[in-house]
Amino acid sequence: MCMPNRTIYLPQELDDLSRSVGLNLSRLAQEAIRDYLADHRRETLEARLEEACARAEALAVDWPERFLKYQRAQAQDR
Repeated sequence: MCMPNRTIYLPQELDDLSRSVGLNLSRLAQEAIRDYLADHRRETLEARLEEACARAEALAVDWPERFLKYQRAQAQDR
């Protein structure tokens, strides 16, 4: 698995404290991100749906009714 390198900036005091207690900042950041996403998953999905709907409206997409019925049927099969 490729692990991109990201920089986390901390005030000196927090950096000193994290080093003194031996915190694994990489693991801590990963867990914090996972926890945040788990807590905000619904909000994130709703925001993405709103953005997609807004883009579709801006493009004036007019889906044929037959296509929509087919897609709805496929979604129910999953």
